[in-house]
Amino acid sequence: MPEEAYHYLFENASDAIWIHNLEGDIVYANKACEKLTGYDRDELIGTNILKFLTSDKSHGTAREVRQRLLADEDIEQPYEQHIQRKDGTESIVRMSTSLLVSGGEVKGFQHIARDVTKERQLQRNMRYYVQEIIRAQEFERKRIARELHDDVSPTLLLLIQRIDAITTSNRLNLSAHMKQKMEDLRCQSVEALESLRRIAQDLRPRILDDLGLIPALEWMADSLIKNHGIEAQIEVSGQQRDLPSEVQLLLFRIAQEALNNIRRHTNASMALVTVEFGDDETLLSISDNGKGFEPPERMSDMAGSGKLGLAGMQERAQLLGGRINISSQPGKGTTVTVHVPVKARAEHLASSQKGLKSIINGMTGSQARG
Repeated sequence: MPEEAYHYLFENASDAIWIHNLEGDIVYANKACEKLTGYDRDELIGTNILKFLTSDKSHGTAREVRQRLLADEDIEQPYEQHIQRKDGTESIVRMSTSLLVSGGEVKGFQHIARDVTKERQLQRNMRYYVQEIIRAQEFERKRIARELHDDVSPTLLLLIQRIDAITTSNRLNLSAHMKQKMEDLRCQSVEALESLRRIAQDLRPRILDDLGLIPALEWMADSLIKNHGIEAQIEVSGQQRDLPSEVQLLLFRIAQEALNNIRRHTNASMALVTVEFGDDETLLSISDNGKGFEPPERMSDMAGSGKLGLAGMQERAQLLGGRINISSQPGKGTTVTVHVPVKARAEHLASSQKGLKSIINGMTGSQARG
């Protein structure tokens, strides 16, 4: 391709392309750089790249990329960088960097960048929305479980007691056939009460609020053994400490989803839940010896591949400022590991309290209107 054609492609590329020398001074910038930075190209030429890197994080990223490229080390590309525009606003760019070599000697660096600020803002808004839904969902779970336990359960219990009183009453002189009918009715009422209590426990186990995370995990493991024949164990290591109630709840939900997946999909005979209290983080791991699967290459692809339960786990981990790893192979079981910082970042635990209140108020208002 002629040099003029290359020059035309560079000049009219939709992505910003610029070159700076080893001292960081820009020696070439295409038209798209004007839109990206807010500066005219005449202003860009000769400007040191450090002018656009105003935070310690952006400086650190640029320094690491430079050092790795000069040392001929692998670097994950494209990567994200933050730059400051002429008007003082910050843009997030997704960029690739390469060495500019002439005569076997490194002369500078070439960058190709695309502004992804709006894309990242949309992702943050979507994540915020999902997190608000999770918070509102937990509020509703707790409310419904409390009403089932406090309002409906006593009514069923009273019904069973009255059936017993009628059945054992000598004054009514019930026939054997009627006594059998009443006994059948009593059995159905007892089954309804047990089902109601199980549903309330699944919605929001009182043992979690009363005794904490570890007893709640042990309760789930016992249920897996008794009701489904899967040998489940709980192991705890490190110095146990009290976790904030929201941290306990979200970790419990992740473990609950993982154990439900084991029960429904894996054909596993054993499950192991470990909780490790480290100095810097709390680690929750759920593993099984089931059939396993091929996990998506990226965690963000889980929802798109239909694994909504795993995607929900990831969202709950992110609510705590943590991360989740999923390791699985066909025929070799699955391990879900959650890492949560010891001090779950305040912005993750409290960033959306205002939004949560508005959602709750909206639901309360609709119930009042109904």
